[in-house]
Amino acid sequence: MIAGYAGHRPAAPILVDMLRRQQYFDGGLSTGIATIHDGKLYTAKVVGDLDVLLERTDALHFPGSVGIIHSRTRDNLQAHAHPFTDDSGKLALVLNGTSRGVRTPEYWDNFNGIMQEFFDRGLTIKSLFEDKSNTPLRRVLNNKMSYSFTEFYSLFIGDKVKNSTKNTLGADLAQATKLALETAPANIVALHVHADLPDTITAGIVTRPMVAAVGQGETFMATSALALPEDLHNSPIISLPPTSVSQITPAGVNILSTTLETVRVEQIDYRIAAETYRRVEEALKGQKNSPKSLYEIPAMPDVWSEPMVDCKYAVEGGLLKPTGTAVYEALWALHKQGRLGITVDKSGAKPVARFWVE
Repeated sequence: MIAGYAGHRPAAPILVDMLRRQQYFDGGLSTGIATIHDGKLYTAKVVGDLDVLLERTDALHFPGSVGIIHSRTRDNLQAHAHPFTDDSGKLALVLNGTSRGVRTPEYWDNFNGIMQEFFDRGLTIKSLFEDKSNTPLRRVLNNKMSYSFTEFYSLFIGDKVKNSTKNTLGADLAQATKLALETAPANIVALHVHADLPDTITAGIVTRPMVAAVGQGETFMATSALALPEDLHNSPIISLPPTSVSQITPAGVNILSTTLETVRVEQIDYRIAAETYRRVEEALKGQKNSPKSLYEIPAMPDVWSEPMVDCKYAVEGGLLKPTGTAVYEALWALHKQGRLGITVDKSGAKPVARFWVE
């Protein structure tokens, strides 16, 4: 789960509050934050949830009025927690998503080839680990070490803007983000900040959900509108579109591009939205005594048209459809009606948010 803030107040407490509202929807096992202030990047990340981050780091008191925060569901390695930084240490990036659905040999040959070139040039790959799975399609360098999928995007974007000037950095970051998504398309959304661009968050989306709301001289972003401050719940909520690159400042959201050369994504039309809402409502209605996690809401492959959405490397049955966005929009609509209930179940191996509909 992701949140972002660009405004005039300290970003860290606002980011913490937004993440707390949504971290267990689909996260809670590793957590990290990045803010920028006076040309410096401040980052911290831990294995554990938001409480662990606040206990073990000074994240809540990081300076800066622009920042991003993240919680994820996988890995027990702190090096694999987000944010990831580029080789210069000036760019920090967080990402939601997966490469499932584009796991073809050509995809990983291209992905690994670029990471190997970074390694050969001396760029530091901080997420290296020994992968003993021996699966034929995997992230692996010539030294047999594997790496985090997300670090590719931070290194790629940072490398593309390493020679940018102050005047061109904003445009160059947007273009580099677009090129990264076209080079390695997947079911993802990424946010990043750069220490030399003090008032801007850049967002790149293929399919995963991301919303924004604009206040008085400040802009809030989150995976789910349910994470936004309650005083913004009656404000217009902007759902950033698939295959888009945007830049977010205290003044609002500037959508710079809505196409990726290598990707075609099915849009959420009125039929898809209505049917997703109906099925989410049906799955959760009357379940107050047995609320369901997002993982327990039945999949809806038949809601989407055929053939499956494709991209440069997609395999049949790929995941490049904005299904997550459709589900979150249904939950938001139910919340606006005052019918959605949310609780956190801490009885299992990790806390998980559970939902019901009155």
